[in-house]
Amino acid sequence: MNRVAKLLHGKLLLGVLWLSFASLWCQVSTVTAFAAGPLLSQTSPAVAILDSTNTRNYFRQHYPSCSPSGSYYLGADEYQRYFRGWEYVLLTNGIGYTIISDADIENGRLDNFLLLILSNTVSLSDSEEHTIERWVRSGGRLLATFGTGYKDVVTDLHQPDGLKLQSGGTSGLHSLWHDPFNKLFTSQAFAPGIDVLISSYAGPTAGLTNQLINNVLPYGAAGNLLSSGNSANAYGYLIVPNYTKPAPAILLTDAGRGTVLYFAFSPEYLVSKEFNLPSNLPCPDGQVWTGRSTKLRILMRGAVLLLLSQ
Repeated sequence: MNRVAKLLHGKLLLGVLWLSFASLWCQVSTVTAFAAGPLLSQTSPAVAILDSTNTRNYFRQHYPSCSPSGSYYLGADEYQRYFRGWEYVLLTNGIGYTIISDADIENGRLDNFLLLILSNTVSLSDSEEHTIERWVRSGGRLLATFGTGYKDVVTDLHQPDGLKLQSGGTSGLHSLWHDPFNKLFTSQAFAPGIDVLISSYAGPTAGLTNQLINNVLPYGAAGNLLSSGNSANAYGYLIVPNYTKPAPAILLTDAGRGTVLYFAFSPEYLVSKEFNLPSNLPCPDGQVWTGRSTKLRILMRGAVLLLLSQ
């Protein structure tokens, strides 16, 4: 478990993606070029996954390239290990999606979608954050994981990585799931890897009914320590040794006319590790990943279908 946690734990919290992928994926996915009209047919789920150059640049600064046995990271493409996990779940469940860019958000194209997935999209511009927040409060559905929205693209020499922290209040995405910054911030301070205790089998966790042993969703990596004041909206909690406060892991909240589902961990990362994603950038670490994302994929599928049905 130690190595799993190290793979997920950066100087803050982080990431997977960019637009290159194996040709098979390009042939069968529903990635669509932007047009003047709706991006997807009226009968297709309008799901967007953000491929953020800003976040990829953040990963470039924080992760070395693959060099076994010195590093099992992918440099900037470590971000793909998050994005591609969601892509895999959507693709294998027949859920249509479109990959969008930072520029697409800033140019107002979110209005073409019902659901936006931000997969540990840690670094976003102020403009992007404000645009996403307005879109959610106007009725959009947001699914965000782990370190999404915690870093700006603006320089701040007081920060170890030179990037400004995103502010809270109404200008930080994390305010959408009512998460003030926690000085501890990550479960890594207490344990190299943690699991998730499911507290309610409804909404995003309904698909896990009768699937778990002792209500424990196996994970084995780091998560974010959120404010314990979010318990009313929680469907599960991080199991963190020697941490006495409740640490919500799955939060479903309303924001204006919109809905936000936040995972304080990254189930998508284990999907990418199990299925060797991105497939064109192999960096085997010697671990056995087979079967380790099975329950997590059930959660991910249920989360997307829930948000699309609301």
